[in-house]
Amino acid sequence: MRRKTRIIQISGLRGILMMLFIASCLAAGFIAFPAFVAMHIWNWAAAYAAIPAINIYQGLMLWAIVAISGFIINDRKKFLVAFKAPDRLTDDEMKKVLERVKLHSQAQALNSMILKSAKPIEKENKTEDSSENKKENV
Repeated sequence: MRRKTRIIQISGLRGILMMLFIASCLAAGFIAFPAFVAMHIWNWAAAYAAIPAINIYQGLMLWAIVAISGFIINDRKKFLVAFKAPDRLTDDEMKKVLERVKLHSQAQALNSMILKSAKPIEKENKTEDSSENKKENV
């Protein structure tokens, strides 16, 4: 069974807005800003050489060429990207998970029953104690 599984739950409009904010920040940091820098470096070099200036879209393409070239040239042993489907639970593991869920729900039901039954007893004990204290004071 996988023990280090983390679940990110996106719920409601707030979660969607947070996801959009994070995606836009990542796009700005890893796509737009390097494209802007590549455009300005190219245009700076164009002022001194006989090459045409480029706009932001061409800077984006220049940045893509640089990034893809870096991935291609990079040594395969140092950098590896692997895509693997998550392992599925076996039937025995699924039965164990369902048993644990069932035990957990039963434990919650018992705890709530115990808490409900314990509150009236505390109130009765307090009223008995206060009546005994009054009798002793008299």
